Amino acid sequence: MAWRFLLAILLGGVCYLDRTAACQLMLHRPLVVATLMGAIFGNMAAGAQVGIVLELIFLARLPVGASIPPDDTGAAVFGGSAAAIASSSIGLDAGSFTALLLLSVIAAEAGKSADRFVRRINVRIARITTESVDRGDVQAVEHGLLAGLTLFAVTGMILALVFSGAGVVVAKDLLPLFGPESRGNFAILLPALPLLGAASVFSCSRTERTAAVFFLTMAAVFGATVLFRWSA
Repeated sequence: MAWRFLLAILLGGVCYLDRTAACQLMLHRPLVVATLMGAIFGNMAAGAQVGIVLELIFLARLPVGASIPPDDTGAAVFGGSAAAIASSSIGLDAGSFTALLLLSVIAAEAGKSADRFVRRINVRIARITTESVDRGDVQAVEHGLLAGLTLFAVTGMILALVFSGAGVVVAKDLLPLFGPESRGNFAILLPALPLLGAASVFSCSRTERTAAVFFLTMAAVFGATVLFRWSA
């Protein structure tokens, strides 16, 4: 298990860098992160299932400019690792799947608080760099950039360790406490989550002329998700 966490930490550092401070190659998106986390913790398909729904829920919440959206990368780290572990222990039934998705949303809000704190530190680094340049220290620019990148990378590694550890603990210790009846109650909420994500995407899109295609596509995705989960 130790090497799995080591891989999760390394992946988390890269993805959190990609999220804000460097590159932005979309490696940090929930579908990518949850799928890779699922692969690391033993079930890539389970991670991908969680990633698809999280991608839909958070697709309209992008980290653009000064906007600080929920930490969908952290949610995917949590959900992907938890789904992989749950699938090999109690099985990833519809109830467990829904419970993990709801807990992933909570993880996203917790990660948002950490993101806000890190950005405040980054602002201080930028201010110190500016003051150093005003005093004639040209090398301060390079040092400031390296300090900012290191800050986001280290924070990403720490968050990846925390969220993947929480995912493993929840899948191993918390989900087994819920009996079949409780998981059945969670399963009732499953159809609402993809629809919530579809509504979120549509509210931010400009698809007046293609609304019919959009709704048919989302209905197909929704139907496939429900059918797959209930037949699993």
